[in-house]
Amino acid sequence: MKTIAKLTDKTVLGSEGISGAEPRYTSRAVLRNSEGKFAVMIMKKVNFQLLPGGGIDPGEDKISALKREILEETGCSCDYIKEIGIVEENRAHCDYTQVSYYYFVHTNGKIAEINLTEGEKSTETEVQWLCFEEVYRLITEFVPKTEQQKFLKARDWAVLEAVKNSFSEYGTILHCMKKSTWEERKNKKSWGKRNIEAEGFIHCSQPEYFWRVAPNFDSIEDEMVILCIDENKLSAKVKYEDGDGCGRSYPHVYGMINNSAVTSVLPFLRDENCWVKNPELEFFEDK
Repeated sequence: MKTIAKLTDKTVLGSEGISGAEPRYTSRAVLRNSEGKFAVMIMKKVNFQLLPGGGIDPGEDKISALKREILEETGCSCDYIKEIGIVEENRAHCDYTQVSYYYFVHTNGKIAEINLTEGEKSTETEVQWLCFEEVYRLITEFVPKTEQQKFLKARDWAVLEAVKNSFSEYGTILHCMKKSTWEERKNKKSWGKRNIEAEGFIHCSQPEYFWRVAPNFDSIEDEMVILCIDENKLSAKVKYEDGDGCGRSYPHVYGMINNSAVTSVLPFLRDENCWVKNPELEFFEDK
């Protein structure tokens, strides 16, 4: 996982010093639900806000900790997980270090009651769901009152900046269809009624998994296209589901796809074997 930021007293507080303390490890999330809203933990008593997540327990791996923390703080499942990066903190002023692993997570919804720690309860912590711009504004425009708040703000701000600057990487899903079908649909406000009547939803794929589903179109001789869809602009709900029991969850759109969410249309490139990855999708790592 790439390192997003290294925070020190010098970069955050403007003072010198380095801590040699053993680091605490945490897993945290930029968490989006099926309505396109993002979670932020609001501590009402101290007028502060954070992205959800927390410490990795002894013997626990990063993903298990992520799922547990998200379930405890928001009551939600982690139905799709994508790496964002690492933030390292070295707080010399209090002799403390921390390494936080951040993930972009999509949840289909609440599945359990929220189970906050006593510390979280004492600060009257609650989860709120806001659009990305509102979460970004809340965290980046906040004026910290303590050294700790300055580090916490800098940590989440670095992550939100990374997501904002490459938002397409976290919001793009793909849908393949015949070019002739797209010609019929491209001037409509929305489409997908036939797909919904047949399946109950519209099948899509993350770019990193598309090489796995591309062989499904090998037998179609017609010219095909790949629609790049900005999930954050969809009017319909998206759920990440493992309908075939393959161990991977794919985005299913439960409603018509509005054409305003289609950001580009790519040709379905083929050679003698099968689909050839489009140059526009090269920065997505196949998984």
